[in-house]
Amino acid sequence: MKVLLGIAAASLMFAMPAAAQSAGEAQAAPALTANCADFPAAPTLPDGASANRADMMHGTEAYGAWQTSTVAKKAACRADITALQAQLAALVEAWNQADRRLVDTNTAWVAEVAEFNGRRGGNTLRSSN
Repeated sequence: MKVLLGIAAASLMFAMPAAAQSAGEAQAAPALTANCADFPAAPTLPDGASANRADMMHGTEAYGAWQTSTVAKKAACRADITALQAQLAALVEAWNQADRRLVDTNTAWVAEVAEFNGRRGGNTLRSSN
């Protein structure tokens, strides 16, 4: 019976991280990097149906400047995204390794306790001791 309690306690230990992830309030979105925030506002484009040539030339200049700055900022933002994706992948791998160690060690501990209890007769040990 004590072994079954130990196994139940060990199972609960694995369920707790998942419960903790969903129990808290929703976290606010993290701040954006400077390269990914505050993109330039689009220029006011002239109405092609009524604009004269000077209005269209001014619109072409404004659009060209805006496009150049937006494309440059997007490239910088993409570099930030790539760096953060690499960092996230490393964090996930570290977490997965720790999780595998936890599962493997827990499984080994439960087996050792069962082996100990099997040779001790009535003097049993729980996995959670």
